[in-house]
Amino acid sequence: MAINQPTSARNAPTLAWTLGFAALIPFLIGSYVALGWNSNIAIRTLDWLVVYAAVIASFIGGVQWGLQAAGQHARAIDMGAAVCPALIVWIGVMLGQPWSFALILVALVFTWLTDENGHRQGWMPIYYLTLRRILTPIVVVCLAIVGGAALFG
Repeated sequence: MAINQPTSARNAPTLAWTLGFAALIPFLIGSYVALGWNSNIAIRTLDWLVVYAAVIASFIGGVQWGLQAAGQHARAIDMGAAVCPALIVWIGVMLGQPWSFALILVALVFTWLTDENGHRQGWMPIYYLTLRRILTPIVVVCLAIVGGAALFG
């Protein structure tokens, strides 16, 4: 598929899986760095990984919002839930450690639960939910590794 060609609905799942796994790279590198070096490096790694995770959580909320709006399944409570991850991580990033670490985890789990709910309501495609069921636990484990190394030495 050429870069300037639009993605068809048939190619969307393949592209989502490819980009989703590529998005794991910073989390995997961060885990390696946190375990391989001293706690000062682990603390810095956690700080930059929290910001990256905040971007990811905000992106996921945007995907949820967009799917609801595009499918005309927009209920006020679900649209509000899609905005919550960005607000949660914004507060978390401002508060600093250990709160930013904790709130990032809350936001990621919250987005996952919102995706599960969205699938039950019919606006979340199964390929995307399946992808989230694989990626989110990997991200949470990576963050736990980095957070443990940074906050508990």
